[in-house]
Amino acid sequence: MADEIIRYSESGEQESIAETNIVEQLNIMLRDLEECFRELLFMVKDLDEGRAVAVDKRYGRVKSIKDNIENTSINLMDYVIKVSPILTFKDIYLYLVQDIVRAAEHAEAAAYRNLLLNTKEFERLPDRLYAELDETVRKIIDMVSKVRTMLEKIRANQKYIRELYIELLKVENAVDEYYRESGLEIIKHYSKDVGALILLKELFDKLEDSADIMKRVGTYIRFISIHR
Repeated sequence: MADEIIRYSESGEQESIAETNIVEQLNIMLRDLEECFRELLFMVKDLDEGRAVAVDKRYGRVKSIKDNIENTSINLMDYVIKVSPILTFKDIYLYLVQDIVRAAEHAEAAAYRNLLLNTKEFERLPDRLYAELDETVRKIIDMVSKVRTMLEKIRANQKYIRELYIELLKVENAVDEYYRESGLEIIKHYSKDVGALILLKELFDKLEDSADIMKRVGTYIRFISIHR
């Protein structure tokens, strides 16, 4: 992100260059966030198959990616504040940065619950519950991917952004449905194992929160596209 943007004489050109830099950095954060959830997806599979060492390694990767996202966010927020006098959507860009970080934090928190379940006493997840957990993470990865596409096409016609946004809402509704179903499954299978019950419930809570955040990120992006 070059400082020379403040040297351009035309305010419209200044804002365009600044926004291009911001969008590029947001895209990097979203790409890392998508990778973060992919690692979580593999981590869930490793847990279910009893690969304890793999679970530990996966958690380390998730945490490292989350840390990278936080580091990127610090520099990007500094940049947004620096160029704020020429930005129409300064506050929204700051919200986007903060929400992507929150989603990464939820991913790491979900991975940590997965790590705590990584004990000899924990048996394989029931087939239905594993399918719900696996599919929930996959849906969130899909949401992050859709948000990335919306961001990349933010200067395209509003109709395309709207279509992507509608698809995003449908995926978020699917996550909500898996969340409701998983609650019943967790109680059904872990009523006598309070520790596992709490950890699995919290794991799904973090994932559901992540989906809500990605819906909000998509809403911000659509707002920007409408008001261009």
